[in-house]
Amino acid sequence: MKRLYSFLFAIGGMVGCGHASLKPVHAARLATPAASHGELIYIGTVTPEGGTAPAFRYERRIVERANGERVSTHITFADNTPVVLQQATQDESGRLIAFEEVHGQRGEVHHVEGAERRDANIVVGPTLFQFARTHLRELRAGQAVPLVFLDRGSEYGFELTLHGDTVRMRATSFFVALAISPIEFRLGPDDQIVAYRGRVPPLQQGHEFDAEVTYVYLAPFR
Repeated sequence: MKRLYSFLFAIGGMVGCGHASLKPVHAARLATPAASHGELIYIGTVTPEGGTAPAFRYERRIVERANGERVSTHITFADNTPVVLQQATQDESGRLIAFEEVHGQRGEVHHVEGAERRDANIVVGPTLFQFARTHLRELRAGQAVPLVFLDRGSEYGFELTLHGDTVRMRATSFFVALAISPIEFRLGPDDQIVAYRGRVPPLQQGHEFDAEVTYVYLAPFR
């Protein structure tokens, strides 16, 4: 999200939220083989908005723990080099427990712990699609579904609405809406997300950007 956020908003009150510079141990974590993060669910192809050539790809991988927790990992690659790792841990009800982002391009690491003490509508990148799918009944009834999105240690309010087969995610703050255009993701068969348009985690030439993402599923979404 754009740097103007740091001038407009204070850091949110998430329990155990921390930020650190990228260290060798984090670089090693970013370089960990993708297969170690569990079953491959889909591959996303990321094409900058208005462009014709993909710039990144990312993978969604899942580990289901015996205690009912789910670990969802998104790994973004530039060519074959991992540049961003986002990993979310949820309890058996889907509530966010912990989140970590290792951003090689920014040289930053962000951690969130103790999130289970907060509201169930707290969302991060790897949990966004699951959250939307969980609330499809309300969306199809014409209701708007609020959520709080965590990004780089801060919390931002958004609202989901459904328009045909497309879920639209719009910032509830006037100032955030100036910086972030509405995000859209399209539903396909079995309510799987088949396309996304909006802000993405990696940087292009050092800048944040919006992109169109298409998905190839290798396993049912979870």
